[in-house]
Formats: sequence, C-alpha cells, structure tokens
Amino acid sequence: MDCSELTKINTVDLWFLTLPKPHKNIEDLSSTVAIDHSYLINQARPLLNEEELAKAMRYRQPLARMHAIYIRAFLRVTLSRYARVRPNEWCFEYGEKGKPYLCRAQRQQTSLVFNLSHSGDQVLLAVTQTADQKIELGVDIECEREDLSFNTIMDNYFQPQEIESLMRLDLADQRRRFFDLWVLKESYIKATGLGLAQPLKSFGFGFSSSKKQHLSLFDEKQVSAQPLELITGIVLNTLNDKAAKDEDWSKQAEGQMWSTCLGRLSSSYRFGLMVKGRKLDISSIYARKVSIENLLNR
Repeated sequence: MDCSELTKINTVDLWFLTLPKPHKNIEDLSSTVAIDHSYLINQARPLLNEEELAKAMRYRQPLARMHAIYIRAFLRVTLSRYARVRPNEWCFEYGEKGKPYLCRAQRQQTSLVFNLSHSGDQVLLAVTQTADQKIELGVDIECEREDLSFNTIMDNYFQPQEIESLMRLDLADQRRRFFDLWVLKESYIKATGLGLAQPLKSFGFGFSSSKKQHLSLFDEKQVSAQPLELITGIVLNTLNDKAAKDEDWSKQAEGQMWSTCLGRLSSSYRFGLMVKGRKLDISSIYARKVSIENLLNR
C-alpha cells in the first residue's frame, strides 16, 4: 500500500492494532517475551528515538515494555505510509498539556495530523491530512469494565442532562452509556489538547439525533472484515446550561464546529472520534486493522 492509496483531504483513517498477549500457563513473562518476540522487538527498537526507548524501559513489567515499544513503532511505521519519511525520521513536539504533534517542519511537509490511544491490548491511531485547514483531532479507545461502580464518577464528571438521559435506560444500558460518554469525553479533551485541565463536567453529549451505521473494517490485504458499529449525529454541548434540552444542543455555534462519532470495535471495546473544523460522515472515515508482525516486516 503506497501513499496514494491512503487518506485524502476531508477523510480520517482509523488504524487498529491488537497487541500480543503472553501465552497462558507460562509463569515467566520475560521468557514469553524473549521466546516469542525477540525478533520483532529487534525490528522495532531501531525505529524509536532514545527518549521513546528510555520511557519504554522504565516500565517494570516486560509485557508493558514490549507494548510500549510496539505502540511507538506502530505510530512511526503507519505515518510513513503517508509520506516519504522513514519511520525512524519522524520527530514530535508536545503541547502544553502533553498532546503530541509532528514537529513544525514535518507538519508543513506532510500536512498530517494524528492522535493515538491505547487501552488493554487495543491501540487506535487516527490520521488525517489538513491542507490549509485548522483541524483538531482526538480519539480514545476504552474497555468496558464490569467491576466499575460508575454512579459516583457520573455525578462528578457528567452534565445533568447526560445523567438524566442515562438514568432513563435499563441497568445494562446505563453501564454501556456511561462508557460511551466517557470515551467521547476523553476524545474531546484529547482533541482540544487541554487534557484534564478541561473539566469533564463543562461539556456533554446528546444522543437524541444519533443514528447507528456500519463502518467497513479492512485487513492488510484490503479484505473486508466484520463491519464496525458507528454512531453518528451525536451532539456536543459546551454550555453549562442545566435548563437546556438535549435537542437544543445542536444549535450551539461551538457544537456545530465538531464532528462526533462513537464506534464499537467489539462487545468490550468502544472508541470515540472527535474532529473540529471538518464535517465527517461515514463515507469519509476509513478503518483498517493491522498486526504487529506484518507491520514490522513490511
């Protein structure tokens, strides 16, 4: 797959990577990593810079170190699909709250904007090209946890309208909606670059106009896999107006500047996508899944 086959202006590419797990019934995790992944780790390490390698090696668990190396290699190799830049040549800058960007020279050279998220054994990378547009892009992927008591969290971080809509659902759907809202909130603060400096209760999402669609997911051979559920038409509310109704949020000028999508990768994992400065529909989002083995042996 060369650069011409990838994202065009006004589209967003979503790349999904499943990280390898240790084999069951093997107590020594370091042996698992050494036996199964030494070759791939040796392929990945030269792609990273010294800072990335040092950060990966600070993890105490061998599996966490391996995953950290793979995630950075995944980012670098995938970006190189879009431009004639070698994986080890990418350089990054960071915003005030830690949001990563390409360095200024490479942003001007490639017009690429990206955002990366990791939860459990799943990694999601979003990539788009901006041309002369100012784009803010954020993604998050989360695993639904059955052991999480969400009521206290919800009271502290959700808007009243979000809580009211959630509480009208049955118990199982309440848990699903909680994680849906949470992944969207994380996506939004990643897109703005403000992180948790932006209170999660200062904005919310309404589902009254949302609709479910199916997004094609392609493997590395461009074969269509099981389609993903994608929910579009979700409305962003940035006003702390307790009296405002869900259906009124779409009239806000700030909310109209954002495209909001919620997807389900599996029964356990969902992902959020937020883009400011571009209107997205399902025809402008492309989803691909890759393996670390094929990624590093390209």
